[in-house]
Amino acid sequence: MTTSKACALPILITRVAICIFAVSQTMLSPLITRIGADFGLGLGGSGFLFTAYYISNIFFCLVTGKIIALIGKRTAMKAGLIGYALVTFGFAHAHAFAAACVLISCMGALATFIEAVGMDLVDDMSPVDAAANLTMTHGIAGIGMVGGVLYSGLMLYAGYDWRAIYTMMSFAVAAVAVLFCIIRFPRMHGSAAGGLAELKHWFTRRDLYPTYLALFLYVGAEGAVTGWLATFMSDNLGYSPLLASAGTAAVWAVVTVGRIICAGLVGVRYTVRTLVSFLCTVCAIGILLAAGVSMPLLFWIALLLIGTGLSALWPLIASTALDAGNNGGTVMSLILFFGYFGAAVIPYVIGLVGDAAGLRVALVASAFVFAALGAVVRFMMPRHISEKRTEV
Repeated sequence: MTTSKACALPILITRVAICIFAVSQTMLSPLITRIGADFGLGLGGSGFLFTAYYISNIFFCLVTGKIIALIGKRTAMKAGLIGYALVTFGFAHAHAFAAACVLISCMGALATFIEAVGMDLVDDMSPVDAAANLTMTHGIAGIGMVGGVLYSGLMLYAGYDWRAIYTMMSFAVAAVAVLFCIIRFPRMHGSAAGGLAELKHWFTRRDLYPTYLALFLYVGAEGAVTGWLATFMSDNLGYSPLLASAGTAAVWAVVTVGRIICAGLVGVRYTVRTLVSFLCTVCAIGILLAAGVSMPLLFWIALLLIGTGLSALWPLIASTALDAGNNGGTVMSLILFFGYFGAAVIPYVIGLVGDAAGLRVALVASAFVFAALGAVVRFMMPRHISEKRTEV
């Protein structure tokens, strides 16, 4: 079944839902210290919100396929959107930090669930045009990444506090949930999920351990840099909340454009080792430049370097695991597991470093995480994986 007029509106609404996932991931960055201050916390305590957001994803991503297979894709999406609207509203009105952590953890799990179900829905509604449609969907998710930080920055600039910002977000999600309930969707294909034995098999593949470590380091370092960048720009460099958000948005914009460009370089073949080493170097140089310069022009050039470095690292590293097996769903669950594990740990540790020594030192520390990532791929990853020639 090709993409038809009957599927156009359902695909559009599904992409809007996926965009919500992307907005959810990045809107926290400009608000993190304000939320922490509301609960009387410093950088380290505020950074635990990053951990709370991702910690549930570590385990939830392993059972998402089972849930989809059990209740169906459309029902799963409706439940995810309604649940996300409710917990976001609850988070906006939480008055105890423990309750806020529990609710933002639920938000993270449901946002990831919405993305997974949404990607599956787009693929199911357009199997013949799947590559083009999924590329477009990832592009829209990139727009959501940019939009998340800009949304928070604009609302702060307009005088709204973080509670109002998340309350409005919950209303927007509820509106999408209503649309999802009333729009007619085509009949969906069934969805199979890998068993526990298969998951254990891939988890114990020793030749993939360096790949899992690389995923842990990359997603954690990406979350640390993009998560704390807006705070660094406002607290250390004196930028307004709007400009600080624009800085983070610029990084995500370059990442999005870079991934689209890389996806179009079919036939230009490089080894994973070469590309990852190069991009890690670019990213580390950009971070060190951003942490060390005071001239605005050089700082914004540094942001472009960071975005360029981040652009293709995720698909390159993930491909080394996906190419190792024939069950993409099971392997992708493990990819997300280790990635979210890194996102739950590293940004929090960087926040603790910022509390102890300042965010400038914390940014430098994140540059060393990228250096470690490059070293893992170059020196630890088996040659049959790292020297595989990959079409970017």
